[in-house]
Amino acid sequence: MSDENLDVFTERVGTTAFLRVNRPEAKNSIHGTLMRDLIESAEAADADDDVRAIITTGEGKTWIAGGDKHAFAELTSSEQGLDLVERGYQGPVSGDWGVPQLSPNQLRGDSFGVAPWVRRFLDIGTPTIAAINGGVAAGGMAVSLMHDVRIASTQTRFAPTFVAMGVSPELGLSWFLPRIVGWPKALDILTRVKPIDADEALEIGLVEQVVEPHELRDAALARAEGFAQMPPVAVRMVKRLLRQASESTLEVQLEREWNNQTRLFGLTSNRANVSRHLDSKIKTT
Repeated sequence: MSDENLDVFTERVGTTAFLRVNRPEAKNSIHGTLMRDLIESAEAADADDDVRAIITTGEGKTWIAGGDKHAFAELTSSEQGLDLVERGYQGPVSGDWGVPQLSPNQLRGDSFGVAPWVRRFLDIGTPTIAAINGGVAAGGMAVSLMHDVRIASTQTRFAPTFVAMGVSPELGLSWFLPRIVGWPKALDILTRVKPIDADEALEIGLVEQVVEPHELRDAALARAEGFAQMPPVAVRMVKRLLRQASESTLEVQLEREWNNQTRLFGLTSNRANVSRHLDSKIKTT
């Protein structure tokens, strides 16, 4: 894997792709090519069958800080109300952001905005791990929740600042958050001033593990190694099943489970996994 992108560097560690968000001078804010590079780097790793997990971490003291304050200062400098579609995504937020110039009809379409970023990241079949090394704010919090697993250092602070700014959550935060922590807690988090520290994040299920800063990399790699020990096709299928379950009926999900099961049992490459597991169970009984 080459390191052509400047905002996100890719390091290969065994069967793990380690993505390092590299805008520390701007607190790794979502501006410039960062989101485009992050998604393209993750997609490149996902296309490599030798990669069994993808870890995202940040350079410096911040994981991802959300929108760039200088860009938003430019957007809000007018005394008139801000038309985010006309002046935002087609101005400082276009081009380098990976959002193309669009026609007037496309500008007003349902698919416009940052939604494609979210869909593309969720389409990644390889397990994704957010190794959260520091501050997380606004859109950065949404990006963390797009990952399948979140491991935080003791220095982590979540600050969902959308409502405090007088704006609305985006990047799917209002969809992810209540599914992870529940509706009442999601409302509390989005409408409070006090940030969420690592201990509270662990208590409410926002992260699954908290470690000391110097232990974060090893903890994330250990979690990635756990995925690497599992049959890769089965891991991809269970990840997709769980994503689909949030919008499915039981009947639909039962059908999907059956279809996946028959496919996995029918894979020649998977028979050795099944046999090895059955043999180990027989030996331990």
